[in-house]
Amino acid sequence: MGRSLLSVEELPGSYGLPFIGEAPEMFGHHQLFYWKRFGLYGGGHFKTQIMGMKTVCLIGPDANQFVLKDGADNFSSGMGWSLLKPLLGEGIVLQDEPEHRRVRKLMYPAFHHQAVAGYFNIIENTVEEFLRDWSGRSPINLYQELRKFTLFTSCRLLMGVEAPSEIEKLVLYYSQIADGIKTVIRSDIPATKFGRAMRARRHLEAFLQNIIQKRRQQGGSDSVKDVLGLLLTSTDEEGNRLADSETITQSLHLLFGGHETTAKLLSWVLFELSSHPDWLDKLKEEQKQVLGGEPPSYHGIKNSPSMNYVIKEIERLYPPIYTIPRGVVRDFEYAGYLIPKGWYVVLSPLLSHRLTELYLDPHEFQPERFAPGREEDKKHPFALIGFGGGAHRCLGYELAQMQVKIFLSTLLNFYGWKIVADVDSVPEFPQTSKVERTMRFWCERLHPVASTI
Repeated sequence: MGRSLLSVEELPGSYGLPFIGEAPEMFGHHQLFYWKRFGLYGGGHFKTQIMGMKTVCLIGPDANQFVLKDGADNFSSGMGWSLLKPLLGEGIVLQDEPEHRRVRKLMYPAFHHQAVAGYFNIIENTVEEFLRDWSGRSPINLYQELRKFTLFTSCRLLMGVEAPSEIEKLVLYYSQIADGIKTVIRSDIPATKFGRAMRARRHLEAFLQNIIQKRRQQGGSDSVKDVLGLLLTSTDEEGNRLADSETITQSLHLLFGGHETTAKLLSWVLFELSSHPDWLDKLKEEQKQVLGGEPPSYHGIKNSPSMNYVIKEIERLYPPIYTIPRGVVRDFEYAGYLIPKGWYVVLSPLLSHRLTELYLDPHEFQPERFAPGREEDKKHPFALIGFGGGAHRCLGYELAQMQVKIFLSTLLNFYGWKIVADVDSVPEFPQTSKVERTMRFWCERLHPVASTI
């Protein structure tokens, strides 16, 4: 006799307000939304509702592996990320098999390690340009400036755009799209944030179409060493290519996702290093040994284990992808519950990364946990999913890593700096932990105090 399954309705949780559910708090508080419920519901799986979508949050490495790999056929990434589709189109993040496999294969050459190595000089030049500018302005808003830096880098890498005036326009369009994604009112009316976001998307599409037409007319796109040039020339075994409309949509996704995650990662790296001078000194010494006082090199940043440990620890503590959503396309069972078709599943990298069964002192900054002899992330193949996992793992992961390493290496070797915390802006939660308060706290100001560049 088969064992009986519990209804997903029996999971702890709340559906919130009619239709919009708990969307206002989720959009407003992001990771804190999940962290608070994790504590409220005893550290287990729970249910919620976001914009009419009944959702179960599954927690832990086994759940990560089931949703992202072993039971992936039960889920749709396109359904999970459906809120992005009106504003960004059906890019690779929203595509399911076999379309996802086809597109990923065509995009892969632009993110192969040989191609990424070819982007080194573009990234290095952008880093030096921004750090010089910052050294003449003190203090600066760190996260705001890092977003600008990573967006400038993305524009140059993805599209070969160099003119500051053009990049500034792209920055404006991006900001309007980001505002539109986080709004509850989703009507394409000019007076609304969503309407302005839709207009910004149309401007971006026209901008990219113009660039592609110029590349076609010049007939030299195969010699262009940026991502767009490689996307335009990539072919599969049968000679198929991405249509121009596909290239535009995929570029929008890359532009939107790539720079935001990198900026978050860098912000938290600098915050934690400013709070842990022992690790700051360790990284400075490592860079001195591998570079000998010279500017960053591809070989040098590839052979910086302590830097790798720090970046991994930031990915663990402050995952740049804070949720991984999926739509349920067929009934499945997990942890004794039956979750029906039509529901949604959310994985939380943050919650998985803070489990004591995986990580010792999980709320503490301890990069050495990734060093040989300890390697806590190896306890489970899905213990660390800050950039996703399975077939949908972030295609630009290696590129993001290189941007962070070049920036950090240059900063450590040639600049003095410090973080000044604007503690008055940190909201207090009297009955919550230090971890929750920290999650609302971004590095606010960077003071470059000396430069030899």
